[in-house]
Amino acid sequence: MTDSIWQGADVDLDAYLSRVGYEAEVAPDLGTLRGLHAAHVEAIAFENIDAVLGRAVPLDLDSVQEKIVRRGRGGLCLEQVVLMAAVLDRIGFTFSAFAARSRIRTGNKLGPAVHIALCVTLDDERWLFDVSFGGYGLHEPIRLAEGARLDGDWPFDVVREPHGEYVLRFLRAEGPAELYGFTTDARYPADFEVLNHYCLTHPRSPFNHRVILQRTQPKVRHVLIGNTLTEIRPGEPATFRELDDDEALSAPGKIFGITLDHKDHYGRDAR
Repeated sequence: MTDSIWQGADVDLDAYLSRVGYEAEVAPDLGTLRGLHAAHVEAIAFENIDAVLGRAVPLDLDSVQEKIVRRGRGGLCLEQVVLMAAVLDRIGFTFSAFAARSRIRTGNKLGPAVHIALCVTLDDERWLFDVSFGGYGLHEPIRLAEGARLDGDWPFDVVREPHGEYVLRFLRAEGPAELYGFTTDARYPADFEVLNHYCLTHPRSPFNHRVILQRTQPKVRHVLIGNTLTEIRPGEPATFRELDDDEALSAPGKIFGITLDHKDHYGRDAR
C-alpha cells in the first residue's frame, strides 16, 4: 500500500474485516478479492435513509467508517466505494474507479452516470468489483471483458455494445436484465462529490424522496422501494409484496441488517 488518493493508510482494516465477518488472511490476490466482495455485500446493505431525511452525506473516510463500520449502518453507492477503495488500497490492490448508468428499472440507456464501481487489475486481467449495486448486483467479481460470464446461483455476464460501452447483465430466470452500462474512463474522489450532490439534491434523483434498501445474500436478495418489497431467489422469478407501514418501518433491521438509532428513523414518526 502506498500513499494515494484512496486513503488506504487511514482505514481501520481490522474493524472493517470484523464488520463484514472476514476472517481469512488478506493479500492482493484473486482469492482475497472474491472473499472480500462476498463478505461485504452479505454484511452491508445499500440504503439511502440519510438522503430521505434531508441530511448531508459526507464522503470523507472518517465519516464513512463511523457510519458503516462502527455504527452498523449501510450506505449509498458512493459511501461504500470510498470505504472499499480504502480497504483495497491498504491491502495493496491496483484499481481505478469508473461511472455507470443504471438501466435496471427504467431501461434508459442515457440516464446520468451516478453509480460508481471499481476496476481491479490482477496479473494483467481486469475485474469488475462492485459491492454497492444492491439486490440485483454481483456477489463476487466478474472479469471485465466482452463475453465474460459468472455462473452459479446468481449468473451474470458482460456484453459490449457496438458503440463500445460495456453492459453488466443479471441472467435471471425470466431473461437477462441489463443492470448498467459503462466505460472504464477513470473517476476520482473529486468526481464523487459532484455525483453525491446530484444524488442528494436533484429533483430527478431517485435517492432523495423515497427509501431504497437493497441487500445481497447467498440464497435470497431483497429490494425495498417505498413500501414495495422485492424478493429474488436463484432461478426463480422475482416476487413482490406491499408492506404495511409498520412492516416497512421495521424492515431496515429485520430484513436488511441495518442498525438504526432513534434519530435515524423515518416515516410517520420521523421528526
